[in-house]
Amino acid sequence: MNFKKLLTHSIARWLIGRAPDAVPCPAGAKVERVLVVGYDAIGDFILTLPAIARLREIYPAARLELVCSQRNQLLAASVAGIDECHVITLNDTLWPASMWCKLRELRQRQYDLVINLFDEPDDIAMAKLLLLANGRLQSLPLRFKSDGQQKLLPLFNKKACIVSSRPVRDHFVYRMLSVAGDAAGVPATVPSPCNEQLDTSAYGRYLLVNLTGSQVGNSMTEAQIDGILAQLPTYQGISYLVFSRQSVACPRQDMRVLFPDTILDAAKIIKDARGVISTDTSIIHISSSFGVPTLVLMNNERWRDAFIPLAGRNIILRSTTDNLAALSPAEISHQVDALMAL
Repeated sequence: MNFKKLLTHSIARWLIGRAPDAVPCPAGAKVERVLVVGYDAIGDFILTLPAIARLREIYPAARLELVCSQRNQLLAASVAGIDECHVITLNDTLWPASMWCKLRELRQRQYDLVINLFDEPDDIAMAKLLLLANGRLQSLPLRFKSDGQQKLLPLFNKKACIVSSRPVRDHFVYRMLSVAGDAAGVPATVPSPCNEQLDTSAYGRYLLVNLTGSQVGNSMTEAQIDGILAQLPTYQGISYLVFSRQSVACPRQDMRVLFPDTILDAAKIIKDARGVISTDTSIIHISSSFGVPTLVLMNNERWRDAFIPLAGRNIILRSTTDNLAALSPAEISHQVDALMAL
């Protein structure tokens, strides 16, 4: 263990040890202020929207605030029913000092209930959650993040009210809904926030293509992307918009490359698409939240089953290996034809 990890772990242990024991919120107690800790990744944050919507229903008169990561700030600030958002980095961050000032400020607001939907915090993130909750933390069971986290997990579980949760394999959405109690009748998707002011009419009718992801398992090489783009079917009156930071080597008159300024702009472009072809979960879940026909390109890792859209019109095309390179351009092209028939 290097010095930074040792220091972080030591501070986390000290903070968790000083945290007050959990005080369960009594049944029927008046709840006026609720703080929800949202998920870190964009795609996963989209999947917490049903749980956030359900909490808004459970506490209709309460002030509902949200802690989120920097990359989710725009999305979080646009979620219906959220009164205020606070950007705080949880995992693997000791500095700056302003972060700890923000945590103390939130702690002083004395929330009646702090609900943690982030189930992969590391050891210092666990300490931050308990600090701002001040004995009022209700949390999903935590999953493995690091050895340091596991060493402190028994102590954390004594300081928080751990709710009974469905396993991730049942589906990520249902796991998030577990924190709101019985999820019967709760919709599996809530439309993603988007920039409704963005005019996409200049693009005409289009299919959106996104073949780059945030992980090795959902990304492709430039050569693979160019090969797929070259073989996509041609449709009368329909063009392709490709989300990419760089130009592509495939010259087609019916293809345009762009990269949205914000995730809210991206969501509006997705919403207005005729269909979506994507490897990236954030794009996929925004698309399915709007009911846009979506071709999901996935590898064969079984844990990804928990992130297959629960609603919408979707075609799932899975690689036979853990590498998307096993998907041929011809196979993808065939499924795009099927997508257009939805």
